[in-house]
Amino acid sequence: MKKIAAVWIVAGCLSGFGQQRVDQPAPSAGSVTLQAGTNEVLLDIVVRDKKGQRVTNLRPDELEVIDNDAPRKITSFRLIEGDQAIAGGEQVEQRVEQNRVKRPIDVERDIRLVTLIFNRLDLNARTIARTAALDLLKNEFPQNVYMGVLVLGDSLQAIQGFTNDIGLLRKAVERATSGAYTEFIADSARIEQEMQQQLGPATAGESVGEQVQEMTDATGGSGGKGPSGDPGGAAMAQMMLNILQLARTSDLAQTGRSAIWGLIDAVSQQYRLPGRKSILFFSPGFGIPQGMEEPWRVLISTANRFNVTFYAIDARGLGTTAMNQEAVSELRDATSASRANLRKGSGLVTPAMAQAFDTAINSGKANTQDTLADLAQSTGGFLIANTNDFRDQLKKVSEDIATYYQVTYDPQITKYDGAFHKIEVHSIRAGLRIQARSGYFALPPSAGSGGVILAPYELSLIESLSQRPLPHEFAFQSAGMHFRGQGHKSEVSVVLDVPIGSLTLQQANPAGPYEGTLDYVALVRNAGGDVVHKLRGEVPLAARADQLAAFKESHFIYDEHLNLSPGRYTLESALSDKAGKKTSIRKSVFVVPPDGSSLGISSVALIRGIREKNADTSDQNPFLMSDKLITPAISPSFNKKSTNDLSFYLTIYPDQANSAKTQLTMQFTKDGEQLGLGSPPLPDADSAGRIQYVATAPTDKMLPGDYQVLFLVKQGTEVAHESVTFTLQ
Repeated sequence: MKKIAAVWIVAGCLSGFGQQRVDQPAPSAGSVTLQAGTNEVLLDIVVRDKKGQRVTNLRPDELEVIDNDAPRKITSFRLIEGDQAIAGGEQVEQRVEQNRVKRPIDVERDIRLVTLIFNRLDLNARTIARTAALDLLKNEFPQNVYMGVLVLGDSLQAIQGFTNDIGLLRKAVERATSGAYTEFIADSARIEQEMQQQLGPATAGESVGEQVQEMTDATGGSGGKGPSGDPGGAAMAQMMLNILQLARTSDLAQTGRSAIWGLIDAVSQQYRLPGRKSILFFSPGFGIPQGMEEPWRVLISTANRFNVTFYAIDARGLGTTAMNQEAVSELRDATSASRANLRKGSGLVTPAMAQAFDTAINSGKANTQDTLADLAQSTGGFLIANTNDFRDQLKKVSEDIATYYQVTYDPQITKYDGAFHKIEVHSIRAGLRIQARSGYFALPPSAGSGGVILAPYELSLIESLSQRPLPHEFAFQSAGMHFRGQGHKSEVSVVLDVPIGSLTLQQANPAGPYEGTLDYVALVRNAGGDVVHKLRGEVPLAARADQLAAFKESHFIYDEHLNLSPGRYTLESALSDKAGKKTSIRKSVFVVPPDGSSLGISSVALIRGIREKNADTSDQNPFLMSDKLITPAISPSFNKKSTNDLSFYLTIYPDQANSAKTQLTMQFTKDGEQLGLGSPPLPDADSAGRIQYVATAPTDKMLPGDYQVLFLVKQGTEVAHESVTFTLQ
């Protein structure tokens, strides 16, 4: 156990300060590089006649592009067919290979990428998907079509890199569809069926949830008898069905989150090559969980921006025709639970009652095939579903990959405000069916520089960083704090500290919670001005009326740990209070000291709270002391009436080659005037060669003002120092 020492010198602790810590997964980052000054929109368009046959003789004057209800002039038009590019009906390039021989790849012209992704398939779906994918590989593709194979479960895994070797692709498909990802799904379905039998038939067509609720109402919450006349057995069946119902809702949320983030990962790097990119997504479908609507829009926007078309294949086959049944059942369960809530005056609350509101929301998202259709149609592809024979539809996919029109137009955007622009493509020739992406977000050509996909909500925040003067409409603090990691390498923790009381919380209805949203973007720039890292997030905030006062006393704390080279950095932080329509900006400088094994000291943090670590806490987290995780407070102000003590956290790195004892001196200054010194004893270094130290000091004798505490460390002739400031009100 690492020692936590106490120091009596002046300062002030944190009783009376609440804390809210929100740790959110973020999508993986991918560098976005667009041509400087380019503002044209590029469309890949597939055109078929009413019989489903490809149309290859369309003229540009027969095509109309509408952007946000305004017709736009086509600036370039060409047909891509096989290995040929044809402009205005005339062949302008001829690169047809009679035989499939290896040749250098011209990445500017030749590459067309096809990615096969297999997502959470049960045994039957794996068989259907395997047959479909192998049938796809029997189709003829131009030599410049390269395919890769991925598997998406809780994360995205690669089975085969991009290749046009059909033999390798067949082996990858076999492997991707032979794993037992969902080996227990059949067991769970069998148990659920048995429990349903225990409850008895739904004679009035009621849902499982309604049956369970009726049994509860009839027996005062003790369970019913069921067809066998066994009250105990029926009660156990009721319990098991409640468990499975809760698990189904949780699984809907988990699979939706994993799928959306995984697909964002899949499209995020496809900007690196020009040309048409297609993703064949073999999946049983997924819902869009509450809170994932924005990442879903980011997925579709990114796919459209990087010229990626989705073809969604519902691998459940013919069994998907009753897809709406689950949605109807969930909604009826929610209605039943809501009625029970109104009837129930006292007693136990069932799980269905507790989650009635969330169930009602999720019921609209339970038709997972709709999600697949939206993904495909919004990106210029189509859904293949409700069949066990995909050959004809996959042949059309092959034709789409091989033959399409490439069209560009000037959208005439005067303000890149991040708003969604709807695209419609029509032909004056009757009887044609056109596949094109549904639209895009109005982001500037340079958006995404710094290596990250740009979400629409980020645009206004990034633009606000260039405003003069910088807006500061609510309080927050941000800082870069340095530590020393493994191998004596420098590490940095970027910390945002936002008082919840400075944000706007509103009720949508008098009985509902108080809600708000905090958006943030933070850019880390090196001494040359280049963005080397970017933090971003959209944080929902909510509190019941009886929680509101305490919630407003809490803080949103976010920290992210980076490995940066020694040097000087600028942290630019932009935050938005969405409900209050307020923006605040801070720019600060931090220095990463040189790597090395000589005497060193970390940044010093005032402590806002200490909590138990959890399963997600990395052992390398610089704020982890044994089994305790420290939450820092950045350049804070404290109220003396509610603050009895202040605590400071720092880490000292003794020089292992120096046998002299390490000493610490703390010097307190108020408004530039020195108040006193203290030299507390230090514990021995731990097994990692560091001394993690917490100093606590009372505030009862402190007067209001601005304070600075200098921490000076000596080891023989070696010296290192850091300081921290705070205000006592």
